[in-house]
Amino acid sequence: MFKKTLQKFSRSWHENYLQNMDRVVEYYKQFNDVEYIPDVPYQSQDGTALTMDIYRPAKSYGQRYPVVMTVHGGGFLMGDKHMEMGISRHFAQAGFLTVSLEYRLFPEVDARSAILDLAGGMEAVGKTASYYGGDPDRCYLVSESAGVYAAIFAISMNSSETVRQIIGGRITGLNIRAMAALSGMFYTNRKDLVGAVIGGNVIPKDWRKGELKNIMNLESNEIVNCLVPVFLVSSKGDFLRKYTLRYSEFLKEKEKEYRLVYYEKEKKLTHAFPSLTPDVPESIAVDEMIVSWFHEH
Repeated sequence: MFKKTLQKFSRSWHENYLQNMDRVVEYYKQFNDVEYIPDVPYQSQDGTALTMDIYRPAKSYGQRYPVVMTVHGGGFLMGDKHMEMGISRHFAQAGFLTVSLEYRLFPEVDARSAILDLAGGMEAVGKTASYYGGDPDRCYLVSESAGVYAAIFAISMNSSETVRQIIGGRITGLNIRAMAALSGMFYTNRKDLVGAVIGGNVIPKDWRKGELKNIMNLESNEIVNCLVPVFLVSSKGDFLRKYTLRYSEFLKEKEKEYRLVYYEKEKKLTHAFPSLTPDVPESIAVDEMIVSWFHEH
């Protein structure tokens, strides 16, 4: 009964979201400082047809652009690549070829397929970035909320045979130098709302028990060994702020390279604010910090 109710509400949420995003797309189309190339086709690693949106600077920077992939959130229940339209434009304005990736949602698929979709997008970026003026040897990733969870596993498939076997995918061939995680959904196996809604429905059943339950945790050694340098962002108004703060402490304990930006007094800055409210001053400041982080790597 709970699963059917969740399916009904996720469809309803997504339909309402798409109506709102139509207005967002029309708003951003009025600007001509970034070239927007929508719906470029690619394939998931399971062969499903998907599309990505490409943003690149309207003016030439005299060299190949570094590449940023953006991955939306939505709890695997809602959202699409247009959620990242504002932040993707910001990175294109800063001189990056920016690619916003699509992935399928629950109830059509579970998290395994979403990860395969992103892995397929990474493969496609590696093969086509040069055509659009990008440098496939300088690739980075920005993800938010549930997109963080899926993106880390997609990245891990590049160097972990164990993760590839569990997910059923293959090496992406794309070397991602660093990533940014905005209000990341780092945990799905806790006894909280995310654990009940996401962990109990969207996460495949075989990942919730036995040895796999430990391996498919973002704190597992299998994943930690694959992590790239991470730029973490959260705020007082982020309902998943404790996840980000806990994960930053975990990365510190493991001596992994990371940076944390936490707006501890700003309740107005809600969940994934750099993506969802891209034009507020704090979001613009975070984007600039991420750009600097990427240039350092």
